Amino acid sequence: MSSTFMPYWWVSSEPAAFFNRISRFTVVKKHLHRRMVMATQSRREVFHIKPNQRVLWIYYGKHAIGDAIMDLSGRALLRDRPGPVDLLTTSSLKALFDGDDVFRHIYEGTDKIDPDDYDVILVHEFNYPTLRLKKRRFCKTPFASLFRYYVAGPDRNSTQFSFAAVNKVFGLGLRAQTLSEMAKPYLREEPELPQELATELMPLGLFITIGMGGVEPRRTYAHWEACLRAYDEAFRPGMPGGIVLLGSGNGLAHARALMKSGRFANLKLVSLVGELSLRDAKRVIANSELYVGADGGLMHVAHATPTPSVTLFAAAEPAHLRLTPRCRSIALQTRSDVSAIDPQELAQTIVGSLENR
Repeated sequence: MSSTFMPYWWVSSEPAAFFNRISRFTVVKKHLHRRMVMATQSRREVFHIKPNQRVLWIYYGKHAIGDAIMDLSGRALLRDRPGPVDLLTTSSLKALFDGDDVFRHIYEGTDKIDPDDYDVILVHEFNYPTLRLKKRRFCKTPFASLFRYYVAGPDRNSTQFSFAAVNKVFGLGLRAQTLSEMAKPYLREEPELPQELATELMPLGLFITIGMGGVEPRRTYAHWEACLRAYDEAFRPGMPGGIVLLGSGNGLAHARALMKSGRFANLKLVSLVGELSLRDAKRVIANSELYVGADGGLMHVAHATPTPSVTLFAAAEPAHLRLTPRCRSIALQTRSDVSAIDPQELAQTIVGSLENR
């Protein structure tokens, strides 16, 4: 069934774990209901988009930054495409793609969109918010889909899935091996720091970036001070002595506690938690020697830069479904939450990664 079958052999997924949680009856019921919702639109579906066709890509029904980065990463294959591609997404995700070098225009609503400006609507997947929008606003426009009914199916590597699906729908003809080697979370590369940030970070010299906080407790690391004490003890000349803390509001308490934890012999800490846009956080990470953090939105931002990383994963998030070889990441996977990772082990991994960078 297309709701659970991964059509690309090289894309990692976990159907066994999925069916341990979800009954086949539930899967069939949801699949049939989506088919009923799509019944009046099915004759308008196309399976290939021509190079010169004007495309509106709809990404609705999801709000997580990490999901959006992975799901839309395959657009990296379209940078030289002759026909324009625009994005329609939610207001919470619009800023993530500001300055993008693939999407010509980025919309957070349909008021300024004329359906006649597009030859094809690219429906990311058949989730209900997207289906309702397609039927209400673009009912007569042909559409294609990347993930189709594979919307609530087994967990998969969404970055790999995006590259595979974009390759197929846009008829790019790339081989599986090539796609596997190329697949990587994608945001426009912007290494230049704004002058104010460059001035603030210059005294640090070489620096590491650390992602603080987390949306869920299981993905929020609790031992940063112990980790940095261990790294401080292992410090040798030539290693980065600057530590830049990044994150959103949910990391403020952790960052403040760390900044008040006392001096380090070899390290200088700067906290930018809650102060930067994602675009500027991406720029800071791109200028660091290493990113360290738990699975989350900022981790995926980091993986869209050339900077290597050390990443922490809870049991519920298998690393092989979040990383690709081009992420250049060393993953530490636990059988519980990320705070089960020993801070000494994490510090040693950081040192080892720096030695091999």
